[in-house]
Amino acid sequence: MDIAPATRDDGAAIRRQLAACGLPVDDLAQASFAHFLVWREAGELLGTVGVDIAGDVGLLRSLAVDPRRRAEGAGAALIAAAEALARSHKLSALYLLTNGAEPFFAARGYRRLPRDSAPASIAAMPQFSAICPSSATFMSKTMSHAPYNVLFLCTGNSARSILAEAAINSLPVSRERFRGYSAGSQPRGAVNPHSIELLQKLGIATDGLRSKSWDEFAAPGAPQLDFVFTVCDQAAGEQCPYWPGQPVTAHWGMPDPAAVEGSEEEKRRAFAETWHVLRRRIELFASLPLESLDRMTLQQRVRGIAQA
Repeated sequence: MDIAPATRDDGAAIRRQLAACGLPVDDLAQASFAHFLVWREAGELLGTVGVDIAGDVGLLRSLAVDPRRRAEGAGAALIAAAEALARSHKLSALYLLTNGAEPFFAARGYRRLPRDSAPASIAAMPQFSAICPSSATFMSKTMSHAPYNVLFLCTGNSARSILAEAAINSLPVSRERFRGYSAGSQPRGAVNPHSIELLQKLGIATDGLRSKSWDEFAAPGAPQLDFVFTVCDQAAGEQCPYWPGQPVTAHWGMPDPAAVEGSEEEKRRAFAETWHVLRRRIELFASLPLESLDRMTLQQRVRGIAQA
């Protein structure tokens, strides 16, 4: 089922479908479609749903499915996609008003609430205050938030990206808010022994660390990535796989400690220096007010960390 963000060109078709289903359209300005999703098949718009965002909450609205296709589970799929959209915006809850569809929403985790319990930002919305009748059932669902998923990329996935994965998953400033992963464009298949030695010396668990291909994170069922950082110049210049969800990306290139020649002590020192640089960058990254930055500003800030 092809569910995707609505485009500016979808406005007329969305209005027609909502009107055909007896749903309100009077408050829909062109900008209102920024958080709408549509289901298309063979170029025809067959379903839609929207989320009106106000701060950290949202109003689920305008769920409509072509009557000819309602037995195919499209309504449930559109709701799931809208909830994923809400989570991507870090919303704490979704609210809705419904006439006659309470069992449908209750089966999907929404619970009935007194109408006067609505947050002020929801109560001020036209759908709530004027458009939907006072007899409509008011419902809500709390959005559970997984940590932000962060992927560190390198060529061999043996040293720098492994250390970055371990750092973000272990540092107190980041371990509660982020889940780190690492991968390589041409994985060596084994983690560099100096990486393991350093992490164990720091008291960081190394179980589960492995050298793997970045293709794993473009496969069905892979974690949806919020951030992708390259930590070596070669990987930054290679054609990456397609990452679903359009993660924020940045290049945090640094010298490869595994390329250092010399004594064992000099090699250990190179790995330790790499760790300190990565730790500092991750601390700066974790200190960003991610929820309050627009995407363009966030993109600029994470890219600037490499120069800090």
